[in-house]
Amino acid sequence: MISLHKLFGKDDTFFRLLEASAEVGRSSIHSLNRLLSDPGTADSLEDFRKSKEADKRITEQINEALVASFATQLEREDIEVLSAALYRIPKTVEKFAEHHHMSAALVKGVDFSDYIRLLDAATNQVVSLVKMLPTLGAGKIVQAKELNSLLQQIEGDADTLHLARLRDLYSGRHEVMSVLVLRDLYDLLEKIVDRCRDAGNVVTHIVLKNS
Repeated sequence: MISLHKLFGKDDTFFRLLEASAEVGRSSIHSLNRLLSDPGTADSLEDFRKSKEADKRITEQINEALVASFATQLEREDIEVLSAALYRIPKTVEKFAEHHHMSAALVKGVDFSDYIRLLDAATNQVVSLVKMLPTLGAGKIVQAKELNSLLQQIEGDADTLHLARLRDLYSGRHEVMSVLVLRDLYDLLEKIVDRCRDAGNVVTHIVLKNS
């Protein structure tokens, strides 16, 4: 089996780029948290677009580096899959911000604090997992499983929260338009957590295979 160290050689370009991508995802969550906590002082939509575009450029750099550095197909695929999974986080965050902006008047006063807590926790776990990649070894398997287990728990909590919010929406106490708008926003917030879970699963798979 060819290890990640042999795949990347002495150049830590891939490690730095993957970590940078994970950090962009976390930064986009911080912007989203500000948007949901205090819409009056929220980052503009341009800030969310910049985060997505920054991660897109990182993804392009990873692809260019893979072309310049020969690697076996399996390991090459691992890096490409992880890069794509990380990019989907700020991309989905931007989509939520756009939808929230369009429906701001209808969702004014809605409490998103439970989602904020889960999103912060999920993206922090992703960053911690990605930071493991430069120092893989047998001892990292337990650590990766523990971090990923926490991420899976966060995703489960997000599912529970999502179902609770849907039950409230369908209770008959809300206007139809508000139900439609909030269902869309809740779905997107849950999807962001799912994106974090997916990235965590990819990293854990890489750790297990290369330790």
